[in-house]
Amino acid sequence: MIRRLVAGLIVVGLAVGIWALWPRDDSETATTTLPAAVDSTTSTSAPSTTSTTTVESTTTSTSDVHVVTTVEEAETILRELWFGWFEGIYNQDEDRIKEVVGTQAMVDAAREAFDAPFVASPSLDGVIVSGSEILRADTTCLAIWTTIDVTEFRGTGASTDNVVVIRNVDSAWKLATTWRYKEDLWEADCESALEPLS
Repeated sequence: MIRRLVAGLIVVGLAVGIWALWPRDDSETATTTLPAAVDSTTSTSAPSTTSTTTVESTTTSTSDVHVVTTVEEAETILRELWFGWFEGIYNQDEDRIKEVVGTQAMVDAAREAFDAPFVASPSLDGVIVSGSEILRADTTCLAIWTTIDVTEFRGTGASTDNVVVIRNVDSAWKLATTWRYKEDLWEADCESALEPLS
């Protein structure tokens, strides 16, 4: 119980801290990071050479949740989820946010970011996911160390490396938490019970 509380407080604290780091207008040149993610670090993972399987509608399908076996498939899922996240923030659409997140902390972080500046409207092609390493993959949880770059619509410096924990919620993959380092306490987020979103 205490571990869950501490993990929840860390996630909320990271989300609020990142929101505070976002530039408030286009003239600022400070490094921009993703919501619920932190400053970039260097990934040491080797590029994947495995083949891929195309996944359609991973965020809305009720029957496609399965064990992810390739980096390419994991990156496709991530790209769709982060696109939904940014589209919801851009349009200040809480329902869109709830389509792609599985924790109240992520919903709250998105609400706080509704006034964040964008240089263009979000696009799926503008979410660049690379350098990924699957840390855990089963039918209930997918944890990925990855680089996410959204400079196309967020502006210069909008790139970060982190662990993204994705959970199976109602037979669909949804964003749960992000962590700065591979060694952080992300494993508990794969085991904790998810509360209904409000």
